Amino acid sequence: MKCPVCSKENDDFATTCIRCSSFLQNRIPNLDFFETAWKILESPQKTFRRIVVAEHKNYSFFLFALFGISLSFSAFWYFRLGNRFDTLLDLIPWAVLVGVCLGVATALVLTALYHGVAKLLGGNSSLRNSFAILAYSLVPIVGSLVLVLPIELLTFGMYLFTSNPHPYTIKPLSYVLLMGFDGAVAAWSILLVTIGTIVGHQLSLVRSIVTVSVTLALFGGVFFLAAGALQVGG
Repeated sequence: MKCPVCSKENDDFATTCIRCSSFLQNRIPNLDFFETAWKILESPQKTFRRIVVAEHKNYSFFLFALFGISLSFSAFWYFRLGNRFDTLLDLIPWAVLVGVCLGVATALVLTALYHGVAKLLGGNSSLRNSFAILAYSLVPIVGSLVLVLPIELLTFGMYLFTSNPHPYTIKPLSYVLLMGFDGAVAAWSILLVTIGTIVGHQLSLVRSIVTVSVTLALFGGVFFLAAGALQVGG
């Protein structure tokens, strides 16, 4: 970005000129949660640019906490941990509590992996920006947690987390549709983080895809190893 006052070349996301301190673009002190969450779905490129330029990356930890809850319920479903609880009312508080802790751990581990891989491939954004890009890419998954998980719990109850009987045998069509929707939402978040990588780290499409793919592979390996070890230990 060239300064209109002194013609000095500046970083694309700079708000003031490094030579004359003139303003290069509008200052964004804070992010509005609902506006940013909606805009990230409507026009992700412009919104990720706004997130990177913003001085404070508001609500990033909040989004990761909700993502952690979603991840916790997914783990309870995948590992059929409902067999260890008597009722759904016993399971839900544990899933939420574990999810909040998992969200904090995920925020640290996933951001470190993502930022490190992006840097290796030539990314030039800060760690704070990597954290915010990941957090706001989780908006579709957070939306699914709020809107779809209650439907799944009402439809299958405790059977969603058990294997006897499997929820598919209870309502096959509903199970396939809801699981398919969850898969589509996860793919949407992956697409968003790829776009965020292109915008925030200024990487090419190919390098952004590689960054996201390697990060997911590493994080998935860590997550399933840890979950498997906890399951065996429990």
